[in-house]
Amino acid sequence: MSLKSFLLLLILGTLLAWLSWGLMLLYFDPSQTSLLGFSLFYLSLFLGISGIIFLVVDWLKGKIFKKQLLLTRLKNSIRHAILFSILILGWLLLKSHDLLQWWNLLLFILVLTTLEFFCMSTQKNIYEAKNSTNQRAV
Repeated sequence: MSLKSFLLLLILGTLLAWLSWGLMLLYFDPSQTSLLGFSLFYLSLFLGISGIIFLVVDWLKGKIFKKQLLLTRLKNSIRHAILFSILILGWLLLKSHDLLQWWNLLLFILVLTTLEFFCMSTQKNIYEAKNSTNQRAV
């Protein structure tokens, strides 16, 4: 799949997610809906926010880090979009349940930061393992 078709499908999916989120806002009453309604509401919001963040972050990284490999840039952009979307939705869920306190938000940010460092370290270990295998083959 080319980058152009990937980005086109991602833009289409993001627009579809925002459309479904908007329709949920218009046609569903929060006091009458079930857990499925709330799940679909937050899922469409998550997909919409993730898509927007991915497109913006990938565009910025494309402008700033011109020498970075495309696959590495896309993987990092997807990971960052998902983590920031989880942060935003976690903040909204805590707020909706009246649990949003500074220590809860700080703990949530620390957990996401630890997850990011774990992803970075495993990515580095995989890259080092591939390089050591390539060097032994030469």
